[in-house]
Amino acid sequence: MRYVTKELAQKIVCRTMEIIDCNINVMNEKGVIIGSGDKNRMNQIHEGALMVLKSGSSYEITQQQADLLRGAKPGVNLPIFFNGEIVGVVGLTGLPEQIRNYGELVRMAAEMIFQEMILIEEIQWDERLKEEVVHQLLQQEELLDSLFFERANRFNINLYLPRMALIIKAENRHEVMKVVKKYIANNDLYAMLPDGVVLLKSIEAGSASSYAEQLEKQLRASDCLYKLSARSVQADFKGLHTSYQQAEDTLSVGSKLHPEADFYCYSDYQIPVLLRQRAGFQENHDLLQYYEKLKEYDKKKELIETLTIYIEENGEGSTAAKKLFIHRNTLSYRLDKIQDITGKDPRKVKDLLELYVALLLSKIS
Repeated sequence: MRYVTKELAQKIVCRTMEIIDCNINVMNEKGVIIGSGDKNRMNQIHEGALMVLKSGSSYEITQQQADLLRGAKPGVNLPIFFNGEIVGVVGLTGLPEQIRNYGELVRMAAEMIFQEMILIEEIQWDERLKEEVVHQLLQQEELLDSLFFERANRFNINLYLPRMALIIKAENRHEVMKVVKKYIANNDLYAMLPDGVVLLKSIEAGSASSYAEQLEKQLRASDCLYKLSARSVQADFKGLHTSYQQAEDTLSVGSKLHPEADFYCYSDYQIPVLLRQRAGFQENHDLLQYYEKLKEYDKKKELIETLTIYIEENGEGSTAAKKLFIHRNTLSYRLDKIQDITGKDPRKVKDLLELYVALLLSKIS
């Protein structure tokens, strides 16, 4: 059974007193005043309300009666009904003959406000339960139980649609959520994170990247400070845990490798994500020694910068030299120096790959 709370009672008082020029009291199921335009009457037992609760009908108090009743003033008191049950009492203070015509209007307003609040509570409760379904999909540390599938069925969630996990990290997650909700379709799922929002977008594989770009554009236009990460489309709910984890890892490594960027796509970071997912790999692998050797020798960081640019330019010496603003011969000298220090020749694909992995490990560990 639901009853009128103090917060709701005061809301009823404030709304109705904007229309009716008299004091309004709201009493709970025990006849205690829990909302009033007269703060001195709060928490008092209202004898008129007790009469209403006992009889189930309205009760008027004349001036003569008020003098004999505890905590009462002349006025009209009416029951507040919800689903056929009395959940509280609303009272108008004043001479009954002057305010009687307003009583039914105030009662109806009180019931409408109560129903509105109950509906909001139910919607919010459903939202929380739906978010719980999403969190279970993302974690999947254990096999999903029958309760999970019952909830999914209750909310008409089709678990067998292809979806893509997107993570938006932001200082103001509620502002980001407002942006995201504008572009949510019926089959999309979402949940709040401690530091952002996760969206499981129902989408066809071919349009995944275009949707992510569209969302990024809208976030940028909103002036929200954010970091967006997207993973590829998964065929059904069974892959969403992996999709979410990869989006999370993409955001982590992307923020370290390219902190100036706002959008990170898993397809651009598959190798560093793979390295990050290997427990203990970053800290202990022998490949790190190549970076450490370069770092120890390269006080001006010229060699590390040269190696980085050389990799970014796909081993093209002329374009790398131009980007570094050095002569081609200077580039060759530096590449030779890197080989002397590490024992790995950047001109060879296998050696360059190992040096590349060493650089990645140094940045994401």
